[in-house]
Amino acid sequence: MTSRQILIRPDNIASDGKISAKNSFPTVSFTIQSQQGILDPRSIRINGNVQFYRDNLTTPTPVQSGDTDKLTMDNTLGVYNLFDQLTIRHVKSHQICESIKNYARFMKTYTQVGSSLCGDLIAHMGESVLSMPNPDAFFETVMANNANGSRKNHFSAHLPCGFLQGTGGGINLMETSFGAIQIVLELTPDLQALFCKSGTPSNLSNAHYEFENLNLTCEVADITPDQMASVSKQTSGSYQFNSITSLYTTVNSTNAQIQFGLSLKNLQSVFMNFMPSANINNIAQNGMATTYPSKSNGDLAHFSRIQFLRGGQKFPATFDFTTNISEDPNVEVVDPELLKYFVDSVIPEYLTDRTAISNLNNNRAYKVSATGTDSYLLEGGGGSCFGIGIKYSQFNNGQDFSALQWGCSLESTLTDDSPQSVFLYFKARTTLLFNENGLQILN
Repeated sequence: MTSRQILIRPDNIASDGKISAKNSFPTVSFTIQSQQGILDPRSIRINGNVQFYRDNLTTPTPVQSGDTDKLTMDNTLGVYNLFDQLTIRHVKSHQICESIKNYARFMKTYTQVGSSLCGDLIAHMGESVLSMPNPDAFFETVMANNANGSRKNHFSAHLPCGFLQGTGGGINLMETSFGAIQIVLELTPDLQALFCKSGTPSNLSNAHYEFENLNLTCEVADITPDQMASVSKQTSGSYQFNSITSLYTTVNSTNAQIQFGLSLKNLQSVFMNFMPSANINNIAQNGMATTYPSKSNGDLAHFSRIQFLRGGQKFPATFDFTTNISEDPNVEVVDPELLKYFVDSVIPEYLTDRTAISNLNNNRAYKVSATGTDSYLLEGGGGSCFGIGIKYSQFNNGQDFSALQWGCSLESTLTDDSPQSVFLYFKARTTLLFNENGLQILN
């Protein structure tokens, strides 16, 4: 087969080619039409350029280097800050193949755990998704590089998810087979994606970002005439991939109990990250930061004991995770056992040779406050990267949670009224079956 690169414009776009959540375009979609070809889903990339503005005037004011409030975004995420939900849809049946909510916060953990600081975040990812391990360098090179309106922040971002990374030999785009697919991106609200690094925003209620020349590129292998007879007979088939199921809840007690009926038969792992609920859509705080839970005054609320449960019983670990701060209340380093289980739940152990995880971004020596010398915004190593998680599978077999509830018990020092948002991501082995009548998802 010979391959060709195709470029696809958005299905919905303004006449001036600009897309902004502030100006009535919170969702953008791309359709890869049915054709005689095999799509390589790993080649799919979102391309374009993005600019950042302090207001929403007819001629908006761009962010500039000399701004004292330092309007910025999370530096390790780059353009991923701006994608709140990713959905892959089967066009012919209108069924959803995979959908990941709170996609930016998923990418925050996935990126830091699975990418190195210099080799990835400041090298090829710095070019492709506009990330930077240092927040000051990010502000100067990405946020404030358009003072005269002529320089563009170009990006070309892959979209990590199960369906686009796990469909093996490709997707048959023929109308008689799988056919067309649609990729839908819901954009992050401006006040969630952007934040004021100085902690004292002034006249930034209309601050926003804006996309231009947005497009999708991918690689399609043409079907040769001698292959047509066999390929055209593929009217049904299956794909296997690790899908991500995202859920959200809040906790606000010293002994929090989280329980969900997942209906997943092949659960591979679960991980979660945290942020104060008051920081959501708050331009004075980084809404993508993955910190320890915190009290209302910004002091960290440490976990002292953690249990993972299935049907109310400890599983897969039959013991409690009793953290190091239970033995020494003054300890500043993260609990090493908790950190290891968290990393293993995000990426396979054999891939952890490329990671930004370190004692710089996993410690307790900060406060969840936008100001002060101990602010979480000053954490090194790309910024705080705390989370908890556990792996359920050694050889992709997974564990059955179709009939029993998944649960997690969290004992902490959250002693005051300070609701904490919990973003949970469940990785499960999924089989997608398709035929002329539509799709069936087997989780």
